[in-house]
Amino acid sequence: MTITVVDVETSFVTGENGKTDPSPFNSKNKLVSVGINNEYLFFNHDERQDNGAFIKVQNILDKTTLLIGHNLKFDLAWLYEVGFKYSGKVYDTMIGEYVLQRGVRKALSLKECCNRRKLSSKSDATQDFINQGISFEMMPSKIVEEYGRQDIAVTRELYHSQVDDFKQAKNRNLVPTVKMMNSFLQVLTKMEMNGIQIDLDALHDVETKFKIEYDELREKIDTIIWERMGDTRINPASPEQLSWLIYGVKVVDKKKWAEAFNIGIDPQTKKQKKKPKLSRTQFTRMVAQMTQPIYKTRSHQCIHCSGQGRIQKIKVNGEPYKNLSPCHHCSGTGIIYEETKARAGFTLNPSFVSDVSEGGFKTDRVTLGKLTNTDDAELNEFIECITRYNALETYLNTFVEGIKSHCNKDGSLHPKFMQCVTATGRLSSRDPNFQNQPRGKTFPIRRVVTSRWEGGKILEMDFAQLEFRTAVFLSQDRQGMADIQNKVDIHQFTADVIGVSRQEAKGHTFKPLYGGMSGTESEKKYYKEFLVKYKDIAKWHDQLESDAINYKVVSLPSGREYAFPFARRMPWGSSSNSTQVKNYPVQGFATADIVPLTCIAVDNLMVQNKVKSLLINTIHDSVLIDVHPDEEDMIIDIVKKGARNVVPMMKEHYDIDFNVPLDTDVKVGYNWLEMREV
Repeated sequence: MTITVVDVETSFVTGENGKTDPSPFNSKNKLVSVGINNEYLFFNHDERQDNGAFIKVQNILDKTTLLIGHNLKFDLAWLYEVGFKYSGKVYDTMIGEYVLQRGVRKALSLKECCNRRKLSSKSDATQDFINQGISFEMMPSKIVEEYGRQDIAVTRELYHSQVDDFKQAKNRNLVPTVKMMNSFLQVLTKMEMNGIQIDLDALHDVETKFKIEYDELREKIDTIIWERMGDTRINPASPEQLSWLIYGVKVVDKKKWAEAFNIGIDPQTKKQKKKPKLSRTQFTRMVAQMTQPIYKTRSHQCIHCSGQGRIQKIKVNGEPYKNLSPCHHCSGTGIIYEETKARAGFTLNPSFVSDVSEGGFKTDRVTLGKLTNTDDAELNEFIECITRYNALETYLNTFVEGIKSHCNKDGSLHPKFMQCVTATGRLSSRDPNFQNQPRGKTFPIRRVVTSRWEGGKILEMDFAQLEFRTAVFLSQDRQGMADIQNKVDIHQFTADVIGVSRQEAKGHTFKPLYGGMSGTESEKKYYKEFLVKYKDIAKWHDQLESDAINYKVVSLPSGREYAFPFARRMPWGSSSNSTQVKNYPVQGFATADIVPLTCIAVDNLMVQNKVKSLLINTIHDSVLIDVHPDEEDMIIDIVKKGARNVVPMMKEHYDIDFNVPLDTDVKVGYNWLEMREV
C-alpha cells in the first residue's frame, strides 16, 4: 500500500458577515499550494496544468493507493476542481476521530485532535494574517510553507495513532463504519462538485410573492396590537411580550414565579424540572396572586424635553453642560405613556400549568395552535396571522436568503455536506442547509431546484417508512414484520388514532421510536398503544437503556457505537438521556448507515453505466439526481437497482442479514416540487 498525505492551502473571500469562504466553487478563490508527502509546491492558479508542479503532484497521486487528509473532502474538491485525477481509496483523520468519539462531541480541528492525543503541537503563524483578512496567496511563502508542512506532519502522526486505536479489541468493531464513511466521502465530494441548479427566475417569483404577503401580515398584526394594547408598542417576536398581548397580564416577580412553578433545569438530573400538579382552581389562584393586569396606554409628547428626548442640564455654577443629557421623565424617548382604565390584550385566562414559561406563558407555535379553539374570533385571527408571519419570516430569511447568498450568477449552488457534525452520524449540510427544505406547496421553495439541462428532470428516490422498518429490524419486532409484509400503512394508522392528516401523523409515528411520550391526550394514548402493539420494540428500548446504564454504550449491528459515559438509572426507572439512548440507534442505522450505502450503490452504478446524469443531494432517507433528458428510464432503473443492492452490501460491509423489506418510492419532474411517481 502506497500512503500519501495531502493538504492544500487556498485563498478565501470574506463575506459581509465576516465569515471566510475558501470554497473551490467561488470563482474569486485560487489554489495557492499543495503539500503532498515531502513535497511542498506553490501554484500559479491561472496556469493550472501548464507547469511542473502540477505534473509532480499528479505523478504522486498516480502511485498512491491510500490518500490521507484531515477534512479530506475539502482537499479533494480543490484537487478535482483544478484538474488533478485520483480514483484510489481515501482516509479522513477527522472521520476516524469522529467515529472513535462514539457520538460524544468534541472539537475535531487538527490542532484539537493532536492536543488530545498529545501528538506534535501545531503552531499557527497564519492566524494573525487571517484575522487581518489577509488570505494565503498574500502571505509570505515561508509562513505558508511552514504551516502546510506542519499540517502534513501532524496529519500523518494522527493517522498512525488512530490506526493503533482501531487495532485495539474495544475498537475493532468500529472499522467497518470508518471504511464506509470514507467511501461515502468520495461520493459527497462529487455531489458538492456537481452542485444543484437553481432557477433564479422562479426563486425571484417565490421571494416577491411571499414578501408581499409578509408585509401585509405585519401591517395587520401591528393594527391588532395597537387596538389591543393602545400606544404601547410590543415586539411580537418576544415570547414574553407576546404573552402580555394574549393574556393581558404581566408577572410581578419572575424569581418567585419560577420557584412556584418549578421552572428551569434540575441541577441534579440536568433535566427540565417537573411542574407541580395543580387543580384548575389552585392554578388560577396562583396566577392571580403572582401577576398584575396590563392596561392600554395613551402617548403624548414629553413636555420636559419637547419631544426631543434630551435636555440641557446646568452645572452648580450656572453654566450649561457641554453635551445634552437623556430626559429622565421619558427615558430619552421624547414620549410619555399614560395608563388608561381600559384592560390591554385579549385577556385570555390561562388554563394549564404546562403552558407556564419563565416570562409568563408559552407562545410557541404548538401552544398558539391550541389557542385557536377559543371563542374569541379576533384572537383566532391574530394567532393565524402571527403563525403565518413567523413561518414566512423563517422561509424568507432561512431558505430564500440562504439560497440567494450562496448561489452563483449562473444559478449553480454547491452546499457543503458534513459527516462529522451530528451525534448520530446523520449527514448535515450548510451554505445553505439543503437537508431541511420545506415540503409541499405551502412554501414552494423546492420549485426552484431544476435540471441544468434543457429538457432534463429531477428524480427523487426515498425509502418507505425507513425509520419504522429500521426499528423493526433492530428489535426484530414480530408484529412490525407482519405489518410490513401485509403493507400496513403505519402513518395512516397513526393519523386515524390521533385524528390528524397522514402527513402530520409522520412525526407522531416516529416519536415513540425515539422514546417520546409527551403531547396531547390523544397523542399520549397513541404512544402507549404503539408500544403495546409493538412490544418487541418496547423490550428493545428497555435493553438499550440497560446497556447505556451498565456498559455506558449502545451498539448497532454495523459496529457503530454511541457512548453515554454518565448514564444512570433515574428514580422513575428510565435511564438518563433516555430519548437519545432510544433515538440514536434508529436514526443512526437508518440515515447514517443505510442511506450512505444507498448513495454509494447508486454512484457505483452511475459510474459503471457512464451516465451524464448527476447525483446532487441526499436528504435524510432520500436521494436526489439531476437527470439528463436522454437517460430518464436508465436512471430510474439505476436507483431502483441501487436500493436493492443495499441489503447485500450490508452483508458485505457489516455481515448483517437484513430481514426486513426496504421499499422505495421514485418520483420525477421538471423541478423538485412538481413530481410524478414512476
